[in-house]
Order: sequence, then structure tokens, then C-alpha cells
Amino acid sequence: MIGMLALLQLTAASPRMVAPGMRLRVAPDTVLVERSAVTTGARYLNFDFLITNNSASERRLAAVRLSARDARGGLVYQRFCDGSGFSPCIAAVPERQLAATESAALYNPFHTLPGDIPLATLEYELIYTDSTGTATDTLRATITPREYANRTDLVLPLRGRLLVFDGHDFYAHHRRWPLSHPILQRLGFTGNGGRYAYDLSIVDSAGRMFRGDGARNEDWYGWNAPVLAPGGGIVVAAANDEPDWDVGRTSLPDSVIMARPLSLFGNYVVIDHGNGEYSLVAHMRRGSIRVHRAARVAQGEQIGAVGFSGSVYTIHTHYQLQRGADRGAEGLPSYFRNATRIGAVDRGGRIHIDSGDLVVAR
Repeated sequence: MIGMLALLQLTAASPRMVAPGMRLRVAPDTVLVERSAVTTGARYLNFDFLITNNSASERRLAAVRLSARDARGGLVYQRFCDGSGFSPCIAAVPERQLAATESAALYNPFHTLPGDIPLATLEYELIYTDSTGTATDTLRATITPREYANRTDLVLPLRGRLLVFDGHDFYAHHRRWPLSHPILQRLGFTGNGGRYAYDLSIVDSAGRMFRGDGARNEDWYGWNAPVLAPGGGIVVAAANDEPDWDVGRTSLPDSVIMARPLSLFGNYVVIDHGNGEYSLVAHMRRGSIRVHRAARVAQGEQIGAVGFSGSVYTIHTHYQLQRGADRGAEGLPSYFRNATRIGAVDRGGRIHIDSGDLVVAR
């Protein structure tokens, strides 16, 4: 899902952990570990720091420090992001300067950690200074990350050659969903269900998403292609009446979003897999939804067709696994068994995918 850029200019946070003059909250409460190879490989930590400056004057983030410890408390890994060097690391961190009473989201800058060392606890320090450069506040958070692999047997909702046009890596828009933003709060989004989401596009062997100049919806390889249930379960929500846009002419009015927040997903289906995991598949073609609320669906069953509805600017299918069916649900990592990454060794079993990956789904 892509969109709402005009609505999102971060202004407020919901604090919980307290430090003198400033407040910090970690979101989500439970930090999950996603791996590049399901059980081995690099570990990805997808969480945010929501920070409020409750002091009477400006504060500026000067450094972020990470200390990782094993189960016995021994130090096994450290990272620093500060002002050292000609072009320092800290200069790459946005929303560093906070006026009095202002808030911002800091997306965890140490998001990728080695896969071969024990990481029982992660200790973060965020150092803030005043306008003179004097250190005034140190915000601390201790995190106990938990490895997670989906309980549901999942397959990708499309077949053929696919591009993960945008996933949930550090730069992906799904990842950057500022929960403290007043607009999101008004819309009732208290969790980031898309924290581990994917935008999947059907492509040709050259990676093109459309024929010719792609000026018509019908020029796109994905348009009207079957969308399949990623896993079996019960349909708990669906929409089938949202309009499809024309390529180059998308316009989901802010007034519609404010009145019907789930219009962001266009035509969509939510499936309860019965084990605390829910699949949301979105942006399908108007009138194409084949299932209804309370219907039981089987894995691989067609539930709709690729469309161009909701908050979009390319024709694609949005997929996310999440903890619940409402706007408070947090996202969950997901791995798929019916696909292979192009250019990678096929070792069988489930695979991890993310932004930029080209895969073949069977």
C-alpha cells in the first residue's frame, strides 16, 4: 500500500517510558526478530522509538548507542551512531531536532544484526543536547527481542514472476508508519499492521511491470490476474465496492480516508487463520471479490483479482500478516513455501523476501 503522504507530517507522540524532560516509547511493545533465512542469517529488528520533548526548550539528538548482551549479561556486540567523522552517521537520521513539546518517530537505525551471536537483550541509549550542544537527556530502553516465524502455512497470493516492489526494509513506506501522528490516531490506527507488508507486482523477464508505456490498466501484467488466499481460514472482513483508478490518475480524497479509514486498502479480504494470525490482501479489482464474511477459504483458492483500488500509484497486490483484524493489530513476519528467489540457490522450504527481490511463485 502506498499513500496518505499529504496527511502525514509528524507532530505528536504517545509517551510511556520517562526520562527527565523527555519521554520515549518503544513500538511495538514486543519486538520481533525476522531472519533473512528463516532460522539462520542476519536478524532484522523492525521497531520504532516514539519520542516527546517535554522540556521547555529545544532538544537535538546527538548520538544513538546499542549494547547487545547474551543470556548471562555478557557484552557481545556494540554499535554507535554519532557526530564523529567528516560526514557523520547521525546526519543521516531525520527528525533529530525537537522544539519544546514537539514529538517525532525515530526508526531504529541499528535494524540489521548478525545472525550468529546470542542476542538476549538490547540496550539502547539516545543522547540529546540543548541548543548549545551540551548533553541534557539520555533516554534508555532495554529490549528483549523474540524470534518469530509464522504458524500458518503461507503461499504468496500471486503466481508467476513477481517483483517485491516495496516491502518492509528500513526504507520501505510500510515500515515508516508514524503511530504517534494525530491523523493516524484519528483514523484509529494504534498498531502498524503493515510493519512486515509487501507490495507484489507481476513482471516479465526484464522486470517490467507493463507492456509499452503502461498508459492503460490493461497494459499492466498484473491487471485482473487471480489473487489467491495465502492460507486457509475464515473470512472476517471484506470490501468489494471501492472504485479502480486509471493509471496516472489516482485520487483517493482525504475526506474519504477520514470517513472510511479502511478505504486505504481499496477492495480487500481479511482471513483469520485461527491461530492468532490474520492475512490482509488488498487493492483488488472492484467487483472481483469471490468470498464473503464468515466464508471458509482454502489455501490457494481465488479470492479476487488484481486491481487498482485504494491508496495506490502502481498496479499491485498488497499483502500483510498481522495479529488481529482491527486497526490496532500489529504486523507479523511472514515466510512463504511456494516461491524461489531469482538468482538464489533454491534450498527448499520457506523463504524470506523483501524490497527488490524477484521471485517465481508456483
